[in-house]
Amino acid sequence: MKFTGERYIPNVADRQMEVEHLQRYMSILPLVKNKVVLDAACGEGYGAALIAQYATKVYGIDIDSETISHAELTYKASNLEFICAPVQRTELPAQSIDVVVSFETIEHLDEEEQENFLLEVKRVLREDGFLIISTPDKYWYTDVWNNKNSFHKRELNREEFYQILKKYFPHVDFYYQKFEVISVIGKKEERYYKSLTELAGGNSDVFYDGKYIIGVCGRYPLKEGGISSVVFDVHVQYRQLMDRIISLQNEVETRNAHIQKLNEIIKKNDILIAEFQEKGKCIEQLQRELDRKNSINQILIEELSLKNREIEIMGKRINDLSEKEKAIYAELEQSKHLIESQKNTIRQLSEKERMLEEILKSDGWKVLRAYYKVRDLLFPKESIRRLFLKILVYFIKNPQFLKLINKQNFRKFVYYMKVEKISNVENRFEAYFRRYLHSSTKKGIRLNKVGGGVFRERLIFPKHDEPLVSIIVPVYNQFNYTLSCLKSILENTPQNISYEVLVADDESTDETKNIENYVENIRVIRNGINKGFLKNCNYASKYAKGNYIVFLNNDTNVQNGWLDSLIELMESDPKIGLVGSKLIYPDGRLQEAGGIIWRDGTGWNYGRYDDPEKPEYNYVKEVDYISGAAIMIRADLWREIGGFDERYAPAYFEDADLAFEVRKHGYKVVYQPTSVVVHFEGVSHGNDMSSGIKSYQIRNREKFVEKWNDILKTQYFENGRNVFLARDRSGNKRTILVIDHYVPHFDKDAGSRSIYGYIKLFVKLGYTVKFIGDNFYRHEPYTTSLQKMGVEVLYGDWYKDHIEKWLKENGQYIDFTYLNRPHISIKYIDLIRRYTSSKVIYYGHDLHYLRELREYEITKNKELLKSSGRWKEMECELFKKSDVVYYPSLFEVKIIKEQFPDVNVKAIPVYIFEDLPHEEYQLSFENRKDIMFVGGFNHRPNIDAVLWFVNEIWPKVLRSIPDLKFYIIGSNPPDIIKRLHSKSIVVTGFVTEEQLKEYYSKCKIAVVPLRYGAGVKGKVVEALFNQIPIITTSIGAEGLPDIEDHLIVVDDSSKFADKLVELYRSNDFLNNLSIKSRKYIIRYFSEEAALKVIESDFSK
Repeated sequence: MKFTGERYIPNVADRQMEVEHLQRYMSILPLVKNKVVLDAACGEGYGAALIAQYATKVYGIDIDSETISHAELTYKASNLEFICAPVQRTELPAQSIDVVVSFETIEHLDEEEQENFLLEVKRVLREDGFLIISTPDKYWYTDVWNNKNSFHKRELNREEFYQILKKYFPHVDFYYQKFEVISVIGKKEERYYKSLTELAGGNSDVFYDGKYIIGVCGRYPLKEGGISSVVFDVHVQYRQLMDRIISLQNEVETRNAHIQKLNEIIKKNDILIAEFQEKGKCIEQLQRELDRKNSINQILIEELSLKNREIEIMGKRINDLSEKEKAIYAELEQSKHLIESQKNTIRQLSEKERMLEEILKSDGWKVLRAYYKVRDLLFPKESIRRLFLKILVYFIKNPQFLKLINKQNFRKFVYYMKVEKISNVENRFEAYFRRYLHSSTKKGIRLNKVGGGVFRERLIFPKHDEPLVSIIVPVYNQFNYTLSCLKSILENTPQNISYEVLVADDESTDETKNIENYVENIRVIRNGINKGFLKNCNYASKYAKGNYIVFLNNDTNVQNGWLDSLIELMESDPKIGLVGSKLIYPDGRLQEAGGIIWRDGTGWNYGRYDDPEKPEYNYVKEVDYISGAAIMIRADLWREIGGFDERYAPAYFEDADLAFEVRKHGYKVVYQPTSVVVHFEGVSHGNDMSSGIKSYQIRNREKFVEKWNDILKTQYFENGRNVFLARDRSGNKRTILVIDHYVPHFDKDAGSRSIYGYIKLFVKLGYTVKFIGDNFYRHEPYTTSLQKMGVEVLYGDWYKDHIEKWLKENGQYIDFTYLNRPHISIKYIDLIRRYTSSKVIYYGHDLHYLRELREYEITKNKELLKSSGRWKEMECELFKKSDVVYYPSLFEVKIIKEQFPDVNVKAIPVYIFEDLPHEEYQLSFENRKDIMFVGGFNHRPNIDAVLWFVNEIWPKVLRSIPDLKFYIIGSNPPDIIKRLHSKSIVVTGFVTEEQLKEYYSKCKIAVVPLRYGAGVKGKVVEALFNQIPIITTSIGAEGLPDIEDHLIVVDDSSKFADKLVELYRSNDFLNNLSIKSRKYIIRYFSEEAALKVIESDFSK
């Protein structure tokens, strides 16, 4: 048998294991004489065989068939029988056994198995029978030495072992086994240890706490006497101990020598530190650089109190980093600049105050003040008249807004007028028109003039010894185009990118041969003969130094951001091998947004002559090929492929062939729409397909088809068929259509952040994702963020007016539709059912009818009760028409299952966190202060929550902690919230992700005082992720699984205040909550947690 390190095998295990195992069996031999014995978990069988020499009958039972077979072959006796069975189910007759022996068994079972094992022992024992059972004491075996045994399922300490045995046997005696220099088994009584205590110098505790506990259990006390045994193994142990002592002495001497060496190094370091401290000039230089960087990161200060708070935070950081002299000096210098700036500000304010006094005394101001009085009289603040006047002014100044007046928007306006305050309606109106103003606008292109005459401007490129990118510009004559191209590179390539330019001159006969007189710091590659385009490129690439090689035609003008976006895309995924730009004509029309290759080898420049700003041309995607006018390839991959295949010399189809080779080598070919290049097509090779180099286009297609025929036949579509799939190589992918109210504003509201996380997950899983925002606006930077992920976002007037046409034409390609929110989903679900055969998944975010019903219960506004009924009717219809229904809240899923048992409804994580908190990340709450609330104020429950907290809870908290500050963080705060701003309350408005993280890291507690609402609250989950302790209401905690131990829930305002004060002062408790929150997020809001719920729904 193979020795695993856990099961004892004679003549194989080490000496200590041999003594411990054999001693246990030898010590009980007097107790088993003339008895019927069961050896439970007998293992290799040596113990059962030993007992069989004294007992009448012995059964050896083990769950491992190989072990039982070994025992039957090795140990044979007429009174010895081995059985393969689990110890929980021996199948022996009841009350048939005198003694059950089970050494080192119970710790290999889990809690349920342990209970079943002892029940089985009790069943087979006779009335006067007894159990002899041992287990390692968890305290001595595991906890003290941090010894983790992977074979053990549930270890027990002395008290736990006693309690579980006592549960089944009235009489339990413990004996202890311990191996030091001798191995001892005995009971914790004086008569067993008197002589051994003398050996131990009077210290009886040495023997009381054994590594192993042996329990003797039965219905009655043991008559035969106890167990005791001593095994001397002194000589071997003594020798080993002495060897170890000598070894440790040698280690001490070695370490002392090392310490001496370290002391010498420390002395040298002290000298270096002293020298470093004398270099004041270096410190001043670093100080100025830090000042510059810190000034860039400063945010505008709206309130002097907020700025003083920031200075206070910076002061704390200075204290934390006191030993870092450079940082201290930098912060002090920054403070000086800030003070000077504030003095200037005060001087400016004084001047403006003087001017204001003059204005107030003027006749003009008196007239204006009279006007304001009349205006406020006719149009009071927060009045319907004032609101309509504001709307009228908007339409007069922006007549394009008139097309937004429609039945749907009018119904929304009437609804909000009924249920909300005028100030809230005004805020919604302003936010709506701000979004409209951010809709897409066409981008202009910049061209350098191309013409004859003397080129007077000298181009000076930066020089880099180790460039990241090598830009190869193949040229043959066309000098003016080449200079124009080079100038565009110089003007539109960021200085922080290290690059080199190689002009591959194919023996030009015009002024190109003197190009070094016009351009500095480029390398001109010539070979002495005219090689033609393809071979010219291959030859020049041998001189490239960069990690990436760019081939750029000389009849091009690159646009701003062309190169950095190519690099960004290439470095985002190591499996991308080739990337290419969007090519446009000088007149602004599109030349190509990636290329399509058809089964017959012909190709399409996708989007040719169309508007380059259309959505279908502006998302990152895989493509069949990219025209060689502007492509980037990894240099090592280029060399591995061997460059352009020279069978296509002098030109044409070499770029398509290269793309096929890139895929053959395991890489992807990807189109980057934000890299824009103007291409004067036809300048290099002309447009006549029947003559010149252009004529090679026809014959090279035949060579291309011959080389790649097998792949073309099996993996590509017939000419012009399935363009929807061919344009982004999605023929073998599943397509998901996601529909929401607008593109996710993931840094502004919880719903957007939730759907953004699932879109990222779909892309990561390899789905092709199309997105429809119901307002069809190109919100930035949010639309571009999706497009960079590879999501096609459908926006603009054409899609707004023709979305049904688009669904009718492309619905056959949609495999899944992911609908969001009831008022949006209800508009599309019938169209989806009519034009697609997709599985429909509805994500409700929260039960809208329940949210408004709860608001009605607080406000008693009957319009809300009517509205709740309409929402419920709408949501019920969506449940019936959807294949799967998602909600983040377990509470809401339970409600739906009770009312609609046939609906396939599931609770999904509201957020999917990718960068999970690290285990070692410890938060210090001793150095934190203040509390915070996070929530967007387009959501009415957040307004009510803040007002309730400030009016009913905050005053009591301030009486206990007078210097406390409350930060109210969130976009679009209405005037009623803004007016709360004071010395102790800071209303920040919208903040960036970085700023929000800063608040999470400096505040001690997040409050979520919601009185109504529905669904899982994103602000609660976000606070858990940021490991900041939370105090909330039952509404705030609703729907989260197993949340009780991870936050504090209080609904009464007075108790809320008391609990907040108590929690604020308990740093240890705050630390504990923070640590728990990390484990909670990993369990319920990771990618794995989301996949566990949804994976089966996205398969057919």
